Amino acid sequence: MSGLNAFRMLMFGLIPAALLLSACVQPTSGRSESELLAPIPVYGAAPLIRVKLSKPSQASTATVKAGKASVTLDGRRVETEDELVLTFADGRVNAGELGSAASVEIAPQGRPTWFDIDGRVYRGRLRFVASASGWDVVNVVDLEQYVSGVIGWEMIAGWPVEALKAQAVASRTYALFEMEQNRGSGRNWDVDDTTQYQVYGGVGPADKPKQWRETANVMAAREETTGMVLTYEGKGFRAYFHSTSGGRTTNPIVAFGLDESIEPLKGVDLGSFDADSPKAEWTLVIAHSEVKARLLENNIAPHDIIRIDSEVLAESGHAITLALYDRTGHHKLVDAIRVRRALGLYSTNFTAAKNGDQWEFKGKGYGHGCGMCQWSARGMAKAGWDSKRILQTMYPGADITSIY
Repeated sequence: MSGLNAFRMLMFGLIPAALLLSACVQPTSGRSESELLAPIPVYGAAPLIRVKLSKPSQASTATVKAGKASVTLDGRRVETEDELVLTFADGRVNAGELGSAASVEIAPQGRPTWFDIDGRVYRGRLRFVASASGWDVVNVVDLEQYVSGVIGWEMIAGWPVEALKAQAVASRTYALFEMEQNRGSGRNWDVDDTTQYQVYGGVGPADKPKQWRETANVMAAREETTGMVLTYEGKGFRAYFHSTSGGRTTNPIVAFGLDESIEPLKGVDLGSFDADSPKAEWTLVIAHSEVKARLLENNIAPHDIIRIDSEVLAESGHAITLALYDRTGHHKLVDAIRVRRALGLYSTNFTAAKNGDQWEFKGKGYGHGCGMCQWSARGMAKAGWDSKRILQTMYPGADITSIY
């Protein structure tokens, strides 16, 4: 660990919430020594992945339509064709006339298997697991069907197939890494459906089939990359991605304050391939009173700040530390990630100027800036690049490996 990195980890050590086109995958607490590398096994076929559905998990009731289905309550199996209303109470999942249990799994019997929970359609099976504090509502689904439910939510479903194929490989890699990283953790799920991991929307809203993301391009992207993942030195890695790089990506140290880096995530110059992104360059104007309030409420600056300067800049242009000056001329060094999160800025690649009662923030890019830039992938695909070239440019030194 370098002196600068040790200083940053000691002083700050915070990871921001995601900001990007659909999602910016974030580092999560893992069990292995490395946060970036993990062995990925070879499978005979696509494995099942357990995806926690965040909104149903936060509720205490759920309505499920699955047509003809098998329902298993703590090992007791019954058949039903009725709509089910499930509730959580007193540490149990109540399935109405079917009874209650600590665990309830609904397996649709139709082909292809799908279910509708609270108006959204998913593939696979649905599992409710109770605990003392609530329930986990988990979609147990084939990894390839999961990837289909990610691609069109992380990218725009009508984008070029080669860009979507790059997203499919990155998303499959990220999901498998998390599965392996969390193996044996004892929790009921591998990933959730939010930007903490990657956005998973299933098929789409039941009453709006025009919004379903399983388009011809999305399905082609999945099918043409089936079983393909990114590896580095024979291991899988956290294949981070984000919306818009602003021309250059950066490493996990700059993006997350994570004191580890590998060649595929070292950051690369991507030129102007993301020029079509609405966040390639951006300006945000925020009232001074709002800036003051947000910095105070996030314990960043207790005083009235009149100047914000970059103290340490990465090669990519992203700020690592910022100097916040008050009216006395004193300044405080703060992690740029914390300021970005507090103020809702699109990236840490920005400058700030106070003009009267307002602050003007000008910057480049959208998201943490590490790994694949989604808008650059689109630009490369439009320029005739295939997904292999896109991925090898975004993740230098990485190999594309088939694991089933």
